[in-house]
Order: sequence, then C-alpha cells, then structure tokens
Amino acid sequence: MPITNLAFGYSKDPWTVYFAGQKIQGASATSFEVLNDGYAKDPWNVYYMGKKIEGASASSFQSLGQGMAKDAFNRYHLGQKYTGLTPPMHNFH
Repeated sequence: MPITNLAFGYSKDPWTVYFAGQKIQGASATSFEVLNDGYAKDPWNVYYMGKKIEGASASSFQSLGQGMAKDAFNRYHLGQKYTGLTPPMHNFH
C-alpha cells in the first residue's frame, strides 16, 4: 500500500497517519491536515510532531509560525500550552 509523504515528518496511507514512520493512534487519515511548524490536525484532535495536544480545540486551532499556535481557549509554543507573557515578536490576535 503506498504511503504519501505530507510535510514536517508526517505521512499517511488510506487508513493510517504516521509521524517519522510511527503510527499516530486515533488520527483520521481521510481528514488529516498538516498545518505548519510540526502542527497538524484532524476534526477531533491537534498534534505537534506526532503527539496529541491534550485539550486543544481542532475546530479553532491555528499555527502562527515560529512554533507558536493558538485555539479559541489557549496559546501554544512548540506543542505546549503557553503560560508566560506573550513574546513581543509574536502576534496572537
């Protein structure tokens, strides 16, 4: 079965999504979308470098570049909730 290379280490076949050759449990191959900077999502979950980001809202999630991202409820840096002050070089609006 052919595997399609996507981007940032993600790939998929018709039934399974992979990161760096390892299966991502629960990811939907038919709706999987690679965003930017290692972030990806399907309609139910958000992933960073193949790891599920617990509590992230897939419907509102956006990759902002330079490892930063946001959803309707939180901000993220390299896949982790960002709890510090917003760095002045990043725009979260």
